[in-house]
Amino acid sequence: MLAVLLIEMTWFKEDRTPNGASIRKKYDKPVRIEDGINLIGNGIFYKKCCYFQHGDCVLSEDDVSCRPDKELYETNSGKAFTGAQERELRRAGQRVQRVRQDKGSFYSLEKIDVPCVTISEEADKCYRIRWYDDGRGRPRRRGGNEDLYKKGAKLAGQPNTLNETAFILEEEKVGLLRYNYRYTSYDGQWYKYYCVYAVNTKVLTQDIFIRDYDYEYLQMADLF
Repeated sequence: MLAVLLIEMTWFKEDRTPNGASIRKKYDKPVRIEDGINLIGNGIFYKKCCYFQHGDCVLSEDDVSCRPDKELYETNSGKAFTGAQERELRRAGQRVQRVRQDKGSFYSLEKIDVPCVTISEEADKCYRIRWYDDGRGRPRRRGGNEDLYKKGAKLAGQPNTLNETAFILEEEKVGLLRYNYRYTSYDGQWYKYYCVYAVNTKVLTQDIFIRDYDYEYLQMADLF
């Protein structure tokens, strides 16, 4: 059985300071699966933790998602909601539902959505973990493409796209991927850091991600 933990951190340009980096460092460590989460199921167990940094404050996606609907109710208590407010409430409810799912659940291989990572099941209960450049951030990573001539593959026919095997996990092995990107939008530059823990285990426990790892794959660019 494969278990995957994705930790994602987002911050803006003004937080590119030694103090900001020191604060972020506290959040890329593996965490326990929370009490009450079902640990028996089929497919791949997937847990996601998202954090948003603003200065010295770091919010989880749980904090961000639960705030809008609470504030909307408090500021409009006893008043009729407008169409825009009703849409915002629906979106807030969807975000809360997504956060609950991200606490950990079982998915098929096709439903696992880890940025820049693909997973395939191999013989002898092994899993091949690949990393590829999805082209959505900077800088672009260019290089060899293992799927260049593989008919029907997502990256087939793209010779200068980095797409390579990070590691192959045998049973009871664990691997770690770390990578980062820079983005630009109307509100300035912002950054994302990803840390992915992948464990090939016979038995899923709450502490499955808190252990030493056997493989480490890095795509850490200097984000000027």
